[in-house]
Amino acid sequence: MIKPVKIFREFLYPSGIKCIVCDAELEKDTRYGVCPNCKLPYNENYCTVCGRAIPAQNIICDTCKNTVLPFESARSSFVYGDASATLVHKLKYRNARYLAPVMSEFMADTYFSTEWNVDAVTCVPIHKSRMRQRGYNQAELLAREVATRIKKDYSELLEKTVKTKNMVKLNRVQRMELIRGSFGAKFGAEICGKKILLIDDVLTTGATASECARVLTANGAESVNVLTFASVAATAWLA
Repeated sequence: MIKPVKIFREFLYPSGIKCIVCDAELEKDTRYGVCPNCKLPYNENYCTVCGRAIPAQNIICDTCKNTVLPFESARSSFVYGDASATLVHKLKYRNARYLAPVMSEFMADTYFSTEWNVDAVTCVPIHKSRMRQRGYNQAELLAREVATRIKKDYSELLEKTVKTKNMVKLNRVQRMELIRGSFGAKFGAEICGKKILLIDDVLTTGATASECARVLTANGAESVNVLTFASVAATAWLA
């Protein structure tokens, strides 16, 4: 028989509700599911073009001052690192698909803080061989959840036609060279005249988002804006 004290404690502090970052038990269920000890690094001072974190006194990062990007602008909810990196890693490599709905809550908040008005939501695709290996595309999970929250249609508009090597240690120029030509418009995709929101988990140098946006605009998209859960600080790529 369960003691009344235990029932009362379970009512106040229900077990089984855990922090999405560190797995510590939470006192109550919350919209975001993050405990007080896990501070997510909100992306508050960002480049108005690529959306990556920059010093507070700046408006545009050095890269965007000298580069014409194929998307209108990009935003991310967090600076990539610590807790945000943990969540991305869990979703991408540890089959933590349950994180997508929670992570998309932050992303939807970021979307609503912009003045964007999109017609359709799509995602950065992965190659079919990687899909077979992993079983899912984390960007697609996020995109579908974001689309639901902002009340827009999700559409598969792109496909990864060329399998590319890991780009972790490559700089922006090397990434651009590697990724160019590796995406294509999906057969039958309705792109022409659409304002498209492109979703991915992380924006690092912007090379992947740029190539996807280039394909979308080449196929008639009116505009492309990019939304990610996190982005690497612009200062990390000045060299």
